[in-house]
Amino acid sequence: MGSAGPAVRAAGGELEPFGPFGPFDALAEAAHRLYLDGYGERAVHAAREGLVLCEAAGDERTARYLQFICCVALHQLGRAAEAAEEAGHLLHRLGPRADPVWRAKALSLLAEARVDLGMTALAMDHLAEAQLIVTAQPVRTYDHLSATMSVALALRALALFEPADELMHLMLGLSFPPPRVQLNVVQEAAVLEVSWGAMLDVVGRGGESGPRYARALEHAARMRELADRVGYPEMRARADAVEGFVLHRTGEPDLAGARLRAAAAAFRQREELVETQIARVGLALSRSRAGDDEGARELLAAVQRTSSSTQLDVWGLTALKVRAETAVRHHGGHDAVDALGELARISLSRLWEDRESRFEALQDRIRQHAMAEQVERQGRAALEDPMTGLGNRRRLQQLLERPDQRFGAVLVDLDGLRAVNEERGPDVGDAVLRRVAALLRAGSREDDVLVRYGGDEFVVLLPADGADGADPQAPAVAARLLAAVREEPWGGLATGLRVTASLGAAGPAPAAEALAAADAACARARRAGGDRLELA
Repeated sequence: MGSAGPAVRAAGGELEPFGPFGPFDALAEAAHRLYLDGYGERAVHAAREGLVLCEAAGDERTARYLQFICCVALHQLGRAAEAAEEAGHLLHRLGPRADPVWRAKALSLLAEARVDLGMTALAMDHLAEAQLIVTAQPVRTYDHLSATMSVALALRALALFEPADELMHLMLGLSFPPPRVQLNVVQEAAVLEVSWGAMLDVVGRGGESGPRYARALEHAARMRELADRVGYPEMRARADAVEGFVLHRTGEPDLAGARLRAAAAAFRQREELVETQIARVGLALSRSRAGDDEGARELLAAVQRTSSSTQLDVWGLTALKVRAETAVRHHGGHDAVDALGELARISLSRLWEDRESRFEALQDRIRQHAMAEQVERQGRAALEDPMTGLGNRRRLQQLLERPDQRFGAVLVDLDGLRAVNEERGPDVGDAVLRRVAALLRAGSREDDVLVRYGGDEFVVLLPADGADGADPQAPAVAARLLAAVREEPWGGLATGLRVTASLGAAGPAPAAEALAAADAACARARRAGGDRLELA
């Protein structure tokens, strides 16, 4: 999903006019639209071409959306091994400091690909972590919505319809997404419900499919409404395909035929689209009812020929079952025909019966991830400043006790923070501290250690990169931080507020020595009036 980029398939939708999207977002929007319309090969090509440009231009935000779209398009094409590889590249791109919801998106894509590859245990591990992330807090952003959709689709791939439906219900209740994103959500919800109902029919539990088909009809009606609102006639036709199939299964064949004919005339039935398979099965039912057995067989054979090779191939097996049903209806029973129907039923029945064990396995993994996260959180809390989320003195002490490693050091002392607290109030002072912590994170490298050293002092320790222990990074980092403090719009925290800082930087040495040298340099900056950088 995206504002105009990666939209909801696990992910993407219409991109918002502002937010977390990069300057080359139009590339992601174009690639996503190709994916959404079922042009998988073209979407992969567009995403990979755009990725080269974004990486060259340094637009990392758009690059990750393009990699995400490439992955979902590969999955749509049934190229599970490539999709898994692309999801792995996305995880690597995000790195250890990734926004958790982006990690959830990548893990969900990896899980879905690994389901297709038969690696269910690994898929469960990825999915458990992703589900824990998306359910940890309310969905308030586009990326969180996209991640939640990714998890729901991975759950659907495992036939875990109930938890997938819970996430769909949550997303359908959100008011902030623009209409095109809402359309993407409703479309996936409709496919979920109709696939669920079809599977129940095939496994011999047709009495339970009624509520699923009723929900599918509701979603199809909503799809048409939203498609008309945003001017997306093909999505309206895909809603007709869903409704036509459901009407056949619920005893209204005449209306079903009308819906399906309208759908067939209004959208090109590309193999990548689930609605193509749904429409073909529905049209086969209509042709069989009209006595066109050859036409029905051709449609059903096309579904089986082009359906995915995943573990859970609902529509390929539904086509097999319908093929057997129509043969019996027109030509009477036959051992071979009965065997076809029984094969479809047994294949999906086994998968259906495995659902409980898969659900229990998923819940066990979620509990394990939750416990591990709690232990890690407790460990972090012992070394973390609660105000800023940076390291605390205990974290710094760990490094000061390691004379074997060399660090550059930057010490940042906020000028006059006590006066800010007295004149503006402690809430403004606390906000200043948190804002400075954010500037430190933005201006530091991944391996740098950030510490709140005292009430208004911060330390950045930079592991020395050079083989000889020489590293020019500390002065450069300090200069960037001084510029960032000067340029920050502090008036947004309180009218007329101005914040300055004194900084000292020291070259590589054991942590204790580097810190002492940076402290002395920072003291010189303070004595010189502040708002400056001194080098040791």
